Amino acid sequence: MKAYWLLVLALFALPVSAQDWKVDTAKSQIGFVIKQMNVPVEGGFGRYSVKATFDAARPELGFFRVDLDVASINTGSEEGDDEAKRPAWFDTARYPKASFVSKAIRRDAAGRFTVMGDFTLKGRTLPLIVPFILTPQRGGGWLASGRAALKRSQFDIGGGEWADPSVVADDLEARFKIMLNP
Repeated sequence: MKAYWLLVLALFALPVSAQDWKVDTAKSQIGFVIKQMNVPVEGGFGRYSVKATFDAARPELGFFRVDLDVASINTGSEEGDDEAKRPAWFDTARYPKASFVSKAIRRDAAGRFTVMGDFTLKGRTLPLIVPFILTPQRGGGWLASGRAALKRSQFDIGGGEWADPSVVADDLEARFKIMLNP
């Protein structure tokens, strides 16, 4: 009988695991805003994958991984897309993928979280802090939405004639809305 109670206590002591979520890519988007000649230009990526393991009650147990197919960039014009794929920009022939891998998640307030991790783009990996909001969805699931500030120069994006920040700003904002279904 003593062994039974020890087993029950041991089970309660085990950490609760976070839930794996399926991403509804039709209702999700990953994009960016950057200023060109001081005019905001929006773009995005058509192909990506997201692995999300998360429990809003225990965010520290969560994990996010986002992999972008950089060649799926959409700048709003075919000419812009072609230019963005060149070596001076994303160099998609050499670096076809970008990724974000979380290292820690914390709750900031009700429905508000921050995920800290590593972002790899064009062969460079740097820490990235991403605040996000979780909004419950009717019928279950969550909408995770947020923004993160990046500097393109840190990833050697837009070099050569494009390096001048008065032409294309060094600061850019990554934006996302990810629909997580159980």
